[in-house]
Amino acid sequence: MLNHFIKNKIKLIKRIQLIFILCSFLAFPFQSVSNEVAPTKFDEIIAKIESLQKDDLVTAIKLAKFHQPHLSDFTIEQRISFKKLQAELYTTKMDYALVEETANEGLKLTKTLSHPSIHMAELLNLRGYAYDNLGESELAMYDYVSALEIAKSLDNDEVVISSLSSLGSMYYSIEEFQRSLILLNEALFLAQKINKDKYLGIVYFELGALYSHFDLESKVKMYFDKAYDHFIKADEEHSAANVISNIAISHAINQEFVLAISLYEDMIVKAKQTSNFYLLSNIYSQLAQAYLKKPQTDPKTAYKYIISAEKYLGLVNEVSSEILININKAEILIHLEKFDEAIDTIEYAEKILPKLAKEVHSYSFLQFLRIKSELFYKQGYYQDAYKVQNQYHENTLDTYQRINLSAIEGMRIEYESKQYEIQARALEKKRLIQMQILKEVNKSQQERTFYFVVGLFIMLSLVWLYTINLKNRKKLLDSRGSDHLTDIPNRQSILLAGSSAYNQAIANEFNVMLIKVDNFTNINQVKGYEIGNSILIEISLIILNIIGENALCGRYSSNEFIVFLPNTSAVKAESVANGIHNTIYRKSWDKYGLKVVSVSIGMSNNGFSVESYESLIKTTKTLKQQAVILGGNTVCIS
Repeated sequence: MLNHFIKNKIKLIKRIQLIFILCSFLAFPFQSVSNEVAPTKFDEIIAKIESLQKDDLVTAIKLAKFHQPHLSDFTIEQRISFKKLQAELYTTKMDYALVEETANEGLKLTKTLSHPSIHMAELLNLRGYAYDNLGESELAMYDYVSALEIAKSLDNDEVVISSLSSLGSMYYSIEEFQRSLILLNEALFLAQKINKDKYLGIVYFELGALYSHFDLESKVKMYFDKAYDHFIKADEEHSAANVISNIAISHAINQEFVLAISLYEDMIVKAKQTSNFYLLSNIYSQLAQAYLKKPQTDPKTAYKYIISAEKYLGLVNEVSSEILININKAEILIHLEKFDEAIDTIEYAEKILPKLAKEVHSYSFLQFLRIKSELFYKQGYYQDAYKVQNQYHENTLDTYQRINLSAIEGMRIEYESKQYEIQARALEKKRLIQMQILKEVNKSQQERTFYFVVGLFIMLSLVWLYTINLKNRKKLLDSRGSDHLTDIPNRQSILLAGSSAYNQAIANEFNVMLIKVDNFTNINQVKGYEIGNSILIEISLIILNIIGENALCGRYSSNEFIVFLPNTSAVKAESVANGIHNTIYRKSWDKYGLKVVSVSIGMSNNGFSVESYESLIKTTKTLKQQAVILGGNTVCIS
């Protein structure tokens, strides 16, 4: 039971810390900027602020404020970039009200742009983080989803990874583990594709936090170790330090309190040197719990540390931390038999519970029921203690019934199976290299035998790994030429077919359309991936029915289709595009619980200004992005 309580509290601690990994935590004492000579060039200003961001946060913030009155001297793009950097500074400072205000200023500027900007997605992620920590979980979710849509439309994998990781973090914090696992798996795939240590570290950190909900400590340790290694390689020392904090939490979960306390005390020294009040508040709170829960319990020392946590919390505007500290404080006061103070602490904390997201509120409510039961028991009110204890158990049972553990386990196995498939592909490469070596090497029979044995061992390993993913591999092989969902040509096939048709086309009679389903990520998140897939299938059928037999249609990306209209006039092609747009918009989507589904379409043709097939695709993509920026549900034609 004791270990169960510790695990529940540690999970809330992790929830508070998770997105914080995206920010640095150093903030050295302020050094005056009054004697600074203001740089005359924008790039110099940004470079100066960024150079201070990690090592001297307060000075970086003051320097940004110093240059803010002169923003009108710069271009719109530069002002947006400046606001993004300023919001990042406030994020590091944990001043969420200022993060929200600054991000709003930047987003307002992006509306004046004539073209899409990745800064819009970055500002939405920053504002979403602020909303998340201010208790506005629905607004945070909306911003993260919007950021993801924009980043995907601009093919910016780094921001896509950040958005997916933030969404994954939100979902496991509200016990939507299946969706969290799907999103983080997608983020890991992209991070492995771009192979950048910083983003691999971010995703592995989130996976470690997710797996802590499954009580799989070996997996948690594995992911945190990977996160730490990648952050060190990426020279992200502050993020690596945050991983160390979570390793200390894992020690506490396993009741290795001596190791946990030692790490906490080391981190306090470093946090004081950097004046990071947010980190100090949470470490003191965790340290208090460790002293209370260790075998030789020490509530007096625990009380001293929880008071220190409260002191630093007063400098940080963070609701989840305040709830956590009051949970810990009430429990410590009960051990010290300061029952009146414990009651006051519980009553105060219950007043601010509504500020939390529903599921986090539910967890905190359970903890206060448990503490109340313990309080009544200590005071000798056994009947009241019994009633509250029953209420606690009933609510706990209800919480666990809401979590489909068998489905979660299935998702976990599927995810790990995909990881085995990646390993299998790596082994396949090694096997091919090995076979090439065997062909080229002409040495003694003993050496040839050795290589044969090694090759045989690798092949046997491949057989075992491929058995795990046999069905997935079969689907992969079957879908090389066509999309497995819609049964139309996939990206590679349709682009090859389009290139061939382009080479045979007459000028002004070859048209290209890119059709993007609006808000598709949001549809998947709200309605589920099965409904999202059904919508894609229906849209593909609508497109095929309208374009006719002489046109070509294929799936261009997860939520995009591409259409080639050879031997078709620009006027006729425009009519086809509008037909597709209107048919989808006017169709009834009630059976999927949706009032409307819309698309954004970009279309261009091989006029005299088009130099090549590739430039025609690029122009079409730009027009499609313009349709998205205009709010979607639009057709843009060159």
